[in-house]
Amino acid sequence: MAARSLLSVLLLLACVLLEPQNARALTLSARLIHRFSDEAKALRISRSGEDPKDLGRWPQRNSMDYYHLLASTDFQKQRMKLGSRRHFQFLFPSEGSNTVSFGNDFGWLHYTWIDIGTPNVSFLVALDTGSDLFWVPCDCIQCAPLSASYYSTLDRDLNEYNPSGSNTSKHVSCGHELCESGTNCKSPKQSCPYTIDYYTENTSSSGLLVEDIVHFAAGGDDGPNTSIEASVIIGCGMKQSGGYLDGIAPDGLLGLGLGEISIPTFLAKAGLTKNSFSMCFDDDDSGRLFFGDQGPATQQSTSFLPSNGNYETYIVGVEACCIGNSCLKQTSFKALVDSGTSFTFLPEAVYDKISKEFDRQVNATITNYAGSPWKYCYNTSSQDLPKVPSVKLMFVANNSFVVHDPVFPINGNQGVVGFCLAIQPTDGDIGTIGQNFMTGYRTVFDRENLKLGWSRSNCQDFSDAKSMPLTPSKGTPPNPLPTNEQQGTPGGFAPAVAGRAPSKPSAASSRLVASQFCSLRLLPLLLVLFLIVLVF
Repeated sequence: MAARSLLSVLLLLACVLLEPQNARALTLSARLIHRFSDEAKALRISRSGEDPKDLGRWPQRNSMDYYHLLASTDFQKQRMKLGSRRHFQFLFPSEGSNTVSFGNDFGWLHYTWIDIGTPNVSFLVALDTGSDLFWVPCDCIQCAPLSASYYSTLDRDLNEYNPSGSNTSKHVSCGHELCESGTNCKSPKQSCPYTIDYYTENTSSSGLLVEDIVHFAAGGDDGPNTSIEASVIIGCGMKQSGGYLDGIAPDGLLGLGLGEISIPTFLAKAGLTKNSFSMCFDDDDSGRLFFGDQGPATQQSTSFLPSNGNYETYIVGVEACCIGNSCLKQTSFKALVDSGTSFTFLPEAVYDKISKEFDRQVNATITNYAGSPWKYCYNTSSQDLPKVPSVKLMFVANNSFVVHDPVFPINGNQGVVGFCLAIQPTDGDIGTIGQNFMTGYRTVFDRENLKLGWSRSNCQDFSDAKSMPLTPSKGTPPNPLPTNEQQGTPGGFAPAVAGRAPSKPSAASSRLVASQFCSLRLLPLLLVLFLIVLVF
C-alpha cells in the first residue's frame, strides 16, 4: 500500500515536471523547526525512541543556557572555517630564510638551502624570479660537479635527488594539467618530460617532472615556528647544459615566476600563504626570502605590466631615469625584475643617456680593465669607494626607486683600486632590473595584486628562528670582477622567462555547452524513473 502511494506521488511529480505550462501552479513548501524547539524535542524522541530523561539538558527558550548553547555551536563553526583555510604570515625554507651570494664561484646569484622528499635531502638552489620551474640535479646523465672540493666556498658536498629514494615522490604523467611537453608525450600515462632553454646561449635543463614534498617553516603572529610540508611539482634535472655545467646553480634552480608550476603558486593554492613573496639582498652578500610577505604599508609600489595580454613575468614600466638631480628625457622603458640576473641591463638608447650623464657627474678618472665588458670604469686614489652620483628610477604616481649601489668595486692587493657602473646595454626595448639594483631593499612580488613593492631594509628586521647554516669561508678573497665570458651577453647567466603559452578555446565549446544544458533539463525525468524502478 505504501509503495502504491509513493508511486502515485512520483507519477504526479513527473507530470508536473514534464508540463512546463503547469509548473507555476504548483507551490512546494517545507516547515522549518528550530533545533531547540519543543517540536524538535518531540520529533527526536519519536524517531529514536529515547527516554526524554536521556536527552540531557534541553534549554528553555530565551534562557541563558539557550543563548550559551547557540553561541557555542557558532564558535565551533567559526573554528572549523578558520582551520580549513589557515594560512601563515610568513613561510620560508625549513633550513632558514637566509640567502647568500658566493660571488664569482657561483655566478653572482643568491642561493638558499631547501629540503625535498622523505627522508628530506638538502639542496643549495639559486633564486630566480625570471623562470617558473623548480629543478634539481636528479638521476644525472649530465650534471655539474657536486663535490665540495670543486668549489672554493663550500664546506660540504652538494646533493643529487633520487625520486625512488623518497617515500613521498609521485610520478607526474603526460596527462597532468601542468605537463606541457606536447609531441614529446606518446601516451597520457607516460612520465612527463620537460626541457627549458634559458636566455644564456646553450644553457638548458631537461628531465622528468615529479611530485614530492618540500619542507618549510611557518612564522606567524600566534607563537613559535611550525614545520610545514607542501606538495609541489619538481623538475628531476637529468641533463643540464651551458652555464649550469660551469658553476651556475650546480645544485638546482628555484623558479619564482608567475607560472602555475612555480613554488609561490603551489603555496598560495594550498592556502598556506598569501599569493606573494619577498626577497631582500644586503651589502654583505646575505639576504632573506619569505613567502606570503606583502610588505609594509609604507612601501612604494608599481603595477606589473601584461605581456601579449597576459601576466606571465614580473615586468614593470619605468617612466624616467635620474642621475643625481638630473632627470633625463626619453629614458622610459619596460624592464623584467629578475633575481636570476646579477647586474642590470637597459635598452641601448636609455643606457647611452644614463651612462654619459653618470660619467659627466662622477668625480673620478675613467679607465679600462683588460678583458672587461664594462665600458664605464674608474680609478680611485682612496682605498674606499668615492661618493658617486645617485641613480633613480621613476614610476607612475611619482614613486621612485633610488638604486642603493649603482657601482661595484674592483679590489686589488691594497684594497679598492677602482669601480665600474654596474649597468650594461641590451638589444630590444625591454631591460632587466637585476640583483644589484635590488640590494638594500625588501622587494615584494605581490602576485595577488599584481604589484611590485619596495622599501629600504637591512634584511635583518624579519622574524624566523633559523639561520643559514653555510656561509662563505673566512679568509676567502674579495669577489673578483666578473669575467668577460660571464657578463658579455645580456643577462649573463640569467635564466630566461619560461612563461606558459595561453590556451585556446575549443572550437566545439558552444556545442558542448548546449548539449550539457539539454542534459540538465532531462535530469528530473531521469530521477523520477530511477525512483520508480527502485520502488518496484
